[in-house]
Amino acid sequence: MIFIGIAVLIFILDWHIKKQAESCLKDDTVREIAGDRILLRKLHNRGVALGMLDNRPGIVLGTTAAVIAVMSGFFVRLLGMKGQSLQKLGCALMLGGGLNNLADRKQNGYVRDYFSFNVKWEKIRRLVFNLSDMFIFLGSALMILGGSGKKNP
Repeated sequence: MIFIGIAVLIFILDWHIKKQAESCLKDDTVREIAGDRILLRKLHNRGVALGMLDNRPGIVLGTTAAVIAVMSGFFVRLLGMKGQSLQKLGCALMLGGGLNNLADRKQNGYVRDYFSFNVKWEKIRRLVFNLSDMFIFLGSALMILGGSGKKNP
């Protein structure tokens, strides 16, 4: 039950942050925080990572919903297993973030992104994320780590 709570908490947390970012950040404005290591900016991403498929919203929405549905089924299966805590946590993080971005896309037609990392590499600095993205990345890593110790029968 705790893993479901984690997914719900992530969803709610980033939904509120996105709402704040939407109302507080102006278009084409960048604010530096955390000793200028993080840049706050508003971006509406109609596509997937790096804005790919931004001209195909139906495909993006449908594919995202299908991936979330499969992941939800996997999560339910995982919850019924003993142990597997790392994979359960990873899946909860991925689902919380993925569902948040899916709901955002369904409601607005885009995902609201609001921060980037202030690094010297321009290509990296131009990438804009939201907290859900970070949880999806972290959850993916935990899923891989949690599954790496298993042996195939």
